[in-house]
Amino acid sequence: MTASIREMGARVRNLFQAGEMRRRYDNGRVQVQTRNDMVVEGPESFPYGFAAKAKGGRAMVLCRDGDATGFEILPLLPGEGVTPPRLEDGDAALYTESGGRVVCRDGGTVELNGADAGGVVKAGELRDELGKMTARIDAIINALRDSPTAPQDGGATYKAAIAAALSAVTDVENFADIESGEVMHGTGG
Repeated sequence: MTASIREMGARVRNLFQAGEMRRRYDNGRVQVQTRNDMVVEGPESFPYGFAAKAKGGRAMVLCRDGDATGFEILPLLPGEGVTPPRLEDGDAALYTESGGRVVCRDGGTVELNGADAGGVVKAGELRDELGKMTARIDAIINALRDSPTAPQDGGATYKAAIAAALSAVTDVENFADIESGEVMHGTGG
């Protein structure tokens, strides 16, 4: 009876084992050495809709039935000095050791590396509005440059001065590179 209680205690104690990641293989598997020197290799197990590829750090090994015949390597725990973003009830976050973070707030907003800079620009809408503005400015320039004036009212001198000033402006808008290919966003549809 005592041996079976001891065996059951050992299995319970061995259900969860903390360890250090030792190696990451090209095929997505990792090697973890537990605190009691057991070395396990296998894929990391992540909850639905989540995956990560940490550089190193601590890992948790869940041993089915308290022995090493079947195990799951749970997501790596943050290392020393890695602080998760501040979360409220219902929020979720992804974050890296170097400070990158994405926070999904329960209220429906998403924050990329914080919220202090305001909302992400909708590039398509900005491009459309800047196109309207450029067309309007071009129309004003053309009107000033091409409008007829009567010399007797002093308009010819005014027109010549304005046309010369506007002709000197050669740096025109180019919004072709306004949309980032590195940071994308959408409406969730």
